[in-house]
Formats: sequence, structure tokens, C-alpha cells
Amino acid sequence: MSRLIVVSNRLPFALDLTSEDLWTVTPAAGGLVSAIEPVLRERGGTWIGWPGVAGEIPRTPLEKATRGAGYAVVPVSLSKAERDEFYYGYSNEVIWPLFHDLQNFCHFEPAFWETYKTVNERYADAIARHCQLGDFIWVHDYHLMYVAQALRARRVHAALTFFLHIPFPPFDIFAKLPQQQRLLRALLEFDLLGFQTRRDLRNFLQCVRRVLSDAEVLPSAG
Repeated sequence: MSRLIVVSNRLPFALDLTSEDLWTVTPAAGGLVSAIEPVLRERGGTWIGWPGVAGEIPRTPLEKATRGAGYAVVPVSLSKAERDEFYYGYSNEVIWPLFHDLQNFCHFEPAFWETYKTVNERYADAIARHCQLGDFIWVHDYHLMYVAQALRARRVHAALTFFLHIPFPPFDIFAKLPQQQRLLRALLEFDLLGFQTRRDLRNFLQCVRRVLSDAEVLPSAG
């Protein structure tokens, strides 16, 4: 049976340092954790993500948080500046509002994109160190849309699957994104893409046709 490797922006828990210099562990809320963690607990596997603390990741509380989980955890470290520009910046001040057609809330800072790529490459490094041919690698959401391209550059040929948990916009909105072509090419490095609705899928294919002149969209056989 192939191994399951889940990759998301956050791990299924968050570490936090209290004012008394004590580390606390808080289980993450949300549909992704509720849906995926029971699967990993039952069949085993690996979850790769950020533990919620900027800077150096403390080893002891991380080990305590994952003891008896039934699956391995691989933390990805982020500096405060990387957290701000990757998470609060490109992910949540560019992609999230644009994809929800809230364009007035977008801040297209060039530095955000550069940090977004850098962090996605760090996730790719973590995946590359822990995967092998035959693994099922499941990457989640808009924070990590560049991961597959970074993995292919590292000669990782395992099957890569991606699911987008927010809407994908139509072309007239997506065209406002300065990195539209680079992001589409990065997404097409995944072997399988999943969207929430057929409308999101149609919007994605429309953008591929309009933005990538060398791409060919084939009709579905189903």
C-alpha cells in the first residue's frame, strides 16, 4: 500500500509560547483536520506543515504533541518575516481576496510573491526528504500552489495531488494577478487537481486556455 503524505500550510495543531515561557499545544480546528486526521491515524503516513510558531521550532513540545498520533509529523520552519509575507501577505492579501472577487483588499507587493515561492520551495524540500516513488502526496490549498513546480525541479516524480479549498475565479478576475502565467504553470505540474465545484473547474480551464497559448485542453472521456 502506498504511503499517504499530507501537506498543508499548518500542522493539525499549533504550538504557542506563553508569557511564563511554557509551550502549549492547541489542536487545530477546521474541516481539513477533521477530514484528514482520522485517515492518517487509521492508515499511518506523514503530515507536513508549519506548527504555528515563527523561528526555531522547539523539539520537546513537538514530540509531546505527536506522541501516539499514529502518523509522523514533519514541521516546516518560518521566520517572522516569511510568515508575514507568505501567509499574511501573498496568501491572504493577494490570493484569498482576489479569488473571492474582493479586489479592493488586494495588495500586490512584489516581495510577497518572492517569499511565497521561497516558502513553497522549503515545503518542497521537506517533501523531497521524506517521500519515495509510489507515495501518494496530497497538497492542500492556496498557500501551496507552487509546491509541485518546486518538486519537479528537485526531480521528485511521485504522484502529486492538489485540492483547492477556495473558489477559482473566472478569467476577468484571475487576469488581475501579476503572476497569472507562472501560477498556472505551477499548478499544471500536479498530476491531479481538485476543485470544490464544476464552476471552479470551468474557470480554471478557461484561464488555462486564455493565459497559456501552448497548453492543450482535452475533452473529458467521462
